Order: sequence, then structure tokens, then C-alpha cells
Amino acid sequence: MIRHDEPVAGEQGMSTDRKAAPAAASKAASEWRQKSGLMPALEAARRKLGGRSLAPSARSPGALVEATLQDGRRLAGILLWASAGSCDVWFDDGLARRAPSETVVARARPIPESLVRIEAEVRMFSALAEGDAVRWERAGCVTEGRIVEKCRYGAIVVTRSTRVVAVGFRKLWPATVPAVA
Repeated sequence: MIRHDEPVAGEQGMSTDRKAAPAAASKAASEWRQKSGLMPALEAARRKLGGRSLAPSARSPGALVEATLQDGRRLAGILLWASAGSCDVWFDDGLARRAPSETVVARARPIPESLVRIEAEVRMFSALAEGDAVRWERAGCVTEGRIVEKCRYGAIVVTRSTRVVAVGFRKLWPATVPAVA
């Protein structure tokens, strides 16, 4: 059993709205998923990233919330993911914790300075979908790939060289950003 103030791991999950993946990416992702059942390392990565789900988060990822922990403390945090029964929240101590939904409430702005960057990263990640081209920094250089599975806190990504990697939400960003007129 997961205590509601323990670091998050495990359950199945998926971020919000899905976009249709390009046909080639969709076919590659489908073939990859068929093979991935044989790979225990990928299953472990998927669990570490919070798991995959076809349902969207029950609350808006990136929202400022306040959660009551088991010891009675009320802490401000950024909502990562929510289901009907629980919410995963990132706190300013750098840990994500799962709390029962009824103990997590929306909090009025302003966002504490220590959580501003997390809020932006969660919102950017929640806008990504399976099939999207993404970038991340790895070993001092920028790497590109395509999301084949989007999980609660990151994604399974295939690189141009067909290498499959797990990348946390804090390290992912879109490969292209639409122009604003």
C-alpha cells in the first residue's frame, strides 16, 4: 500500500488530451509496443515514469494545489496527475507524493518561487502527445526523438537511430514550437 506522503511510483497513468500521431509514427509505435512486452527494463522504466493510461488526468496538470499530508502539514505543490481517488503532487522539497483526492484542494496564486519552474515544465509536458517530436539534453548534447508512449511523469521515446529511452517530464520539450502571430 502506498502511503499518501511517500514518493510517487507505480500506477497506470497518462497526461491530458491526445493528438493524432502521424501515420508512420503511429505504425512504428504500434510495432514497438508489441515487442515491448518482452522487455523487463522498459516495463520498469514505464512504472518509474508513472505508467501509461488511455484516460486523461482528472484535474489539470500544472495547477497550484495544497495537500494535507499524513502528519497534518498542509503544503503547496504543483499537480502532476490526478485520478478519481488520488493526486500526485510535486512539492518544493523536490519530491512527488501521492495524496488522497479529498485532501488536495486548489490554492490561490501566487505560485511560490520554488515551484514556478516545475509549474512551467508540467504544463509544457502536458501539451505533448504520443507521436510528437521532442528534444532533451543528454551527455552534454541535445538529442531528438519521437514519443511512443506518454506516461504520467515522462515518456518512452525512440531516437532517430531507433534507440528507446525513458525521459522524465522535466527534461523533455517540443522539437518545434509553433510561431505566434
